[in-house]
Amino acid sequence: MKWTDVKKDISSISQEDKNLIELTALLASLRREKNMTQKELAEKVHVSQAQIARVENFSYAPSLKTITKIADGLNLELTFIDKTTKELVKN
Repeated sequence: MKWTDVKKDISSISQEDKNLIELTALLASLRREKNMTQKELAEKVHVSQAQIARVENFSYAPSLKTITKIADGLNLELTFIDKTTKELVKN
């Protein structure tokens, strides 16, 4: 595949999808920094290891509920801005 093809594919990704990719990549990185396996995280947040793997390899777009569970399992607090009310929402 040529770089021009890759660049075109990347530029066609919506900002929302880019944000989701960045967030899930960050969660995967933090899991590894904490020396936690996917299985350990999955058990802690009551999802399957396969689901954690699918999230981390971007083959599954997790719901906000799943992202929040994963963040909780990593002892993180996520803060979002509600597009409608423009207010901060914390998990």
